[in-house]
Amino acid sequence: MKKPIVIILLVVALLFVLTGIGAILFFAPRSTSFFTGQLQALTIVEESKSLKVEAEGPVTLKVLDDAGTVTVVGADVESVEVKAVKTAHATTQARADEEVKSIKYDIKQTGNNITLTYDVPNATVVGFPDVSVLDANQDTVDFIVTVPNETTVDIETGFGEVRVESTTGEVDIVSKFGDVTVENIKGELTAETSSGQVDAFSINAGSKNIELSSGFGKVSLEKASGKDIRLSSQSGVIDMSDVRASGDIEMSTDFGDVIANKGSASALSAETQSGKVALTSLTLRGALTAKSEFGEISLEQVKAASYDVQTNSGSITVDGASGKVKAHSGFGSVTVKNAESATIDLSTQSGPVEFDGSLGEGPHSVHSDFGEISLTIPADSALNVDLKTDFGSIKSEIPITVVLSGDIEKSHQTGTMNEGGAQLTVETQSGSISILAGK
Repeated sequence: MKKPIVIILLVVALLFVLTGIGAILFFAPRSTSFFTGQLQALTIVEESKSLKVEAEGPVTLKVLDDAGTVTVVGADVESVEVKAVKTAHATTQARADEEVKSIKYDIKQTGNNITLTYDVPNATVVGFPDVSVLDANQDTVDFIVTVPNETTVDIETGFGEVRVESTTGEVDIVSKFGDVTVENIKGELTAETSSGQVDAFSINAGSKNIELSSGFGKVSLEKASGKDIRLSSQSGVIDMSDVRASGDIEMSTDFGDVIANKGSASALSAETQSGKVALTSLTLRGALTAKSEFGEISLEQVKAASYDVQTNSGSITVDGASGKVKAHSGFGSVTVKNAESATIDLSTQSGPVEFDGSLGEGPHSVHSDFGEISLTIPADSALNVDLKTDFGSIKSEIPITVVLSGDIEKSHQTGTMNEGGAQLTVETQSGSISILAGK
């Protein structure tokens, strides 16, 4: 990796650490002062309110909570039930009892549009005005809301976890510090947290999109379907399982692994700056792109129209490919096996290259700067071959009719297999070349 890229990534990581100070201050144990260790008293008060809504129209719920958890649950109900849990912290119980009375939140209703709001004053990290920090003993309001199933949900939180489940409308979540969990949703989904984990299960977006992102945390999606699906994290694992998209899937992280198991899409892109890419049992109608700056890449039973697989440092394994296969490693081995009618462009700057399978339309290219090259192809493969090594031997179990042009060089052979066909060029600067006859 180039030095400027490393510096940028380190700066980004430092910003996340500084941003995380706010989360540490807020989520630290609330029974004591974070700075002094002094025992703190707290008072918790629950308040409930029922809001009638028109049975014929869908509900729109908006929640703005600066400090506190938000839980929204869809149910077969005809009203919106709001429970607000107020928590006050103070040095004495008497002060906490008095302070909890001063905690104010707001509930507004206009028809079927309902807004819940809890505002608190924010401080900022010195030198970082965009990073909000709340006192470790900040008073909070937790909202637990039961809504009719057909409800559109829009949530913005400062500090606190968010959970939404069993609704059939659009869900839009933005959180600064806190985990986000979404389950059993039918509708478009957007969930974003600056610091925390995002987990989504059983999502059916139909013809709409799914977009999950975290600035500092893992992002996972399981048992989901939609149009375009995007999962991203600046520092965290991306994990997808049993996901189907009628459009494209994009998975990206700066620091972390990218993992996908079972699914389908028009096209898929998986990218990480530092981590492995592991894709298994996927069916793509179009192109697959997989990239890592530092990490291995493995594809197993991934069907696609074309493959573009690249890593600067790490091995590449492609098991069960067909069509156009391009794979490049800066430092690591490249292995393609169980291939069917593949058009190959395989290269590594340092490492061996192995291919096992049948070749389709050419031209085909295999290259290693420092490493052996081994190709296992059907004995009846019809190819024009150009084989060259600077330091090593050339061996072939499939007879080659050599094209003579001056002296025959053991380190460079050109000719035909089975009367010729697609072009196959194999070259290594240091290593042997072996062509084996497979079934």
